[in-house]
Amino acid sequence: MLYLIYIMLSGLKSMNSLINMEVPAQSNDLSDIRRYELKYAINEELAAEIRDYIKNICTLDKYVPPGKPGYIVNNLYFDTPDLRFYYDTRFRKLTRYKPRARYYGEKAVDLIWPEIKFRNSSIIWKRRYSMPVSEWPSLFEFSNPQQKTARVKDQLETFDDVIHWHNAQPVIHVRYLREPYVTELEAYGRVTFDRFLCCRSTKGSIELDYEERDMLYYDDPVTSKNTYAPVILELKLETLVPAWAVELIRTFNLVQRAYSKYCYGLDSVMNYKTDGRIARFSLEN
Repeated sequence: MLYLIYIMLSGLKSMNSLINMEVPAQSNDLSDIRRYELKYAINEELAAEIRDYIKNICTLDKYVPPGKPGYIVNNLYFDTPDLRFYYDTRFRKLTRYKPRARYYGEKAVDLIWPEIKFRNSSIIWKRRYSMPVSEWPSLFEFSNPQQKTARVKDQLETFDDVIHWHNAQPVIHVRYLREPYVTELEAYGRVTFDRFLCCRSTKGSIELDYEERDMLYYDDPVTSKNTYAPVILELKLETLVPAWAVELIRTFNLVQRAYSKYCYGLDSVMNYKTDGRIARFSLEN
């Protein structure tokens, strides 16, 4: 199995550096790409070393706004009343999927991407589409006659299918800063560094607006089960893992570990008391 790598941006002082970040454009359907995801938790020093190592292999993602270290990713995770998708992930069910809606930037102002992330053993792929944020509530009105008609389907293929047939509702909103790199040595290859992981309970609401004070950070050493606050490095590679990725792993002696932003976030929300670390950075000024 291949997992996330945690890496912090060298010199990044606070989320204040994300102010007025533009919303990057993103591609739609990713279902044709079958990939591995390798995940690792590392400290900031190693993050800087790896970033320097890949500078001749990868370039900063074109969707990163000029002069910015990365872009903000927001995921609204959906689950069944009995948290089926959470437990499928927690207990590492061999074949599983989870529905979520993703948007980029501080707030949802333009487009949102409803998607399903599929996993079969170590292979991952996505199916998603984009829609205007203004049309987002219409997905849950179920006014489409096809949605009211009983049908037998071989499999649930779209976000809409899963939400309808599983009665899935928003459970948690997860947000983080992503520093993404891409390689042109293969048709598909990405190296991403995620940090400032935080979340909030959505309590079944599809509302995308939120208060910053509601965000709970869960990238601390205790929650992430590290001796340091980790950065997440994620290698996303086609099923034929390239030599440069193998050499990177060997060079830095990287050890894989399972890390689900959804599961860790939900654990944090469910266990939250008075000792949680709340958001202290303003994204507005």
